[in-house]
Amino acid sequence: MKMVHQICLSLIILLFPLILFSQQNKPIKHALLFAISDYPESSGWDKLSSINDITHLVKSLQFIGFAPEHIESVIDSKVTIPGINEAFANLNARIKKGDIVLIHFSGHGRQVEADTDNKIDGYDECFVPYDVVSDEKINPNDSLQQRTEMAKYLRGHMLGDLIKQTRAKLGSTGDLIVTLDFCYSGSASRGANKVRGGKAPLVSKNFNPANHQLSDSSQLFRQTLTEHQDQNLAPYNVISATRPEELDSETKDENGKGIGPLSYALFQSFKQLNPNITYLSFFAKIQSMMNITAQNQHPVLEGNGETRTLLGGKFLQQAAFFEIDEIVSKNKITVKAGTIAGFGVGAKIMVHNSGTNNPAAKKPISLGTVVSSDNYSATIQLDNAISLKQTYDGWVFLLEPLYKVDPVALQIISTQITNNQNSFSPSETQKIEANLQSFNSVNLHSNPELLLVKGVAKDSLIVASNGYLFSEVTSALNNIEELKTKLKQYLQHQFLLGAQAKTEGISMEVKLVPVVNNKADTTLLETKKVNGIYEFTEGDEVTLSIRNTGKKLAYVSVIDLQPDGIINAILPSNKKGNYNLPDSLKFMANNATYVFDPNSFKIRLNKPYGTEVFKVFVSEKEINLKDIANSKGEPGGRGNLTVLESMLKDSYQGAHTRGNEPADGTISEIIFRIKPKN
Repeated sequence: MKMVHQICLSLIILLFPLILFSQQNKPIKHALLFAISDYPESSGWDKLSSINDITHLVKSLQFIGFAPEHIESVIDSKVTIPGINEAFANLNARIKKGDIVLIHFSGHGRQVEADTDNKIDGYDECFVPYDVVSDEKINPNDSLQQRTEMAKYLRGHMLGDLIKQTRAKLGSTGDLIVTLDFCYSGSASRGANKVRGGKAPLVSKNFNPANHQLSDSSQLFRQTLTEHQDQNLAPYNVISATRPEELDSETKDENGKGIGPLSYALFQSFKQLNPNITYLSFFAKIQSMMNITAQNQHPVLEGNGETRTLLGGKFLQQAAFFEIDEIVSKNKITVKAGTIAGFGVGAKIMVHNSGTNNPAAKKPISLGTVVSSDNYSATIQLDNAISLKQTYDGWVFLLEPLYKVDPVALQIISTQITNNQNSFSPSETQKIEANLQSFNSVNLHSNPELLLVKGVAKDSLIVASNGYLFSEVTSALNNIEELKTKLKQYLQHQFLLGAQAKTEGISMEVKLVPVVNNKADTTLLETKKVNGIYEFTEGDEVTLSIRNTGKKLAYVSVIDLQPDGIINAILPSNKKGNYNLPDSLKFMANNATYVFDPNSFKIRLNKPYGTEVFKVFVSEKEINLKDIANSKGEPGGRGNLTVLESMLKDSYQGAHTRGNEPADGTISEIIFRIKPKN
């Protein structure tokens, strides 16, 4: 027996260095976050909500396994060129080869006359550090002072050099993602929200814009490296909040506070990550969320690692949860999520300690039922008294959701509101209101989501928040049924844009594949990409490729959300049998890719121009969204609807539907743009 003990002890001694070596070489996730909210009043730069960006990002990074001690935040007065250089030096000193790094910037952005000749538009895209004084605060005739202030901007190529050093330290086995929540250029703010920049490009008196052409890329990290040198650096991805010519306008978080739209999209996306998700698929989530909160902006994806697994696949699988907004009493709480998210009156929930990844594996603190709710908030009565001291000590998980969409708030633009020609007379307004009186999908409201504007040939439904044309009506006065249909489409369109669902083990990667001479050509897909977004020309033809990235058999349905509010069933199509995968590909454990034959399945892309969304529904159960989409949600569809089908149906009818689990599938999206031939 003594000899056995000695042998065991010897084995432990021999194995200990190997165990220690393995632990020391395990990839560590690091985050370096820069944010400026409180720009000095004397600088001429507006104060922002950037600290709220960092608050949300820190929480979301902890959700997916970033340890607090590996998250560094550099705030306000520390964010100068010397401070940024020091922070990068400290980061590079503590990371090792194979680690994973996320770097984020929130603050003002601006274009400044390039200090080198390698920019085709003559501008450097810049981040505005804390100590930069805007040009309206300096003497325009003092060229020395102007050059001094220009030197304080963090230019794209300067940031690129810093990133290159980090990539070299991480080595080819490392992983880097950079996210930038500021605008690159622009000459005027828009809307009531704060703009992260918005000043005209800063140039010298001799700058001639005619000598340059517009850039369609930030080109932050374009390096003159040989292929051999680049192979020694970590792959990287850069996600920017805007194109170079666009402004970055703040949106509102779940508590109504200002926040950068990219930061908020990152926060929401990190809360629901599917296994094996690539950077490109993650970017699609970002696009989808920003298409709701910041429709005038177009995020940009750059880098050389978009097909890689997000963060090297080293993140925790987090079940979808909702944070507690208020602890009203020991038996009552509120959450900032409402009927659109499944918190209809009667929905069942469970409360767990914050940090719970898999609620099904643990006993909840309490169960509860939603007793009141609107589209965006809910009050929950708990079965058991809870002893949570702070709201962030607990998370809420949906057990049995109830989906319902409240009526759309509509305002008719009449001569009582404005005297211009795009106005209905009082009698016309009264007639339209009377025709809508019994229509339960609309609420005539002075704080509207949609505006009904009179036109010469057709009337228009305008999105109140941004002035976008949603759809046209032949005559709202004489064709009330058409108006009702358009209002229903708006409800469904908005619901589907924001629809999110995730079921463990169920995920698919769906892509558009160009069709040339009636043959699918996967090699052409990359040529259609501009800054991470696929752009197609009117008349282009595509088919679909599908890859199962989950662990379970799954069916796929695809709904098309056009920019004008029209909704089409893409998959299933009108051809019988095309809506499910062939039997041999229902379960693709080896990640094989299936490409539809264009002879039996092909999509021709036409007007309207603009950003289009294909919403992808993946489920263990066979689902059929075609009949619901074609019937606009009216009664008559088949029974025994799945939760995903019911979500779509209820987005038309506004009726309650209960699901027996948070979702019976997973929802993702493909976002692309259609442009004219010329």
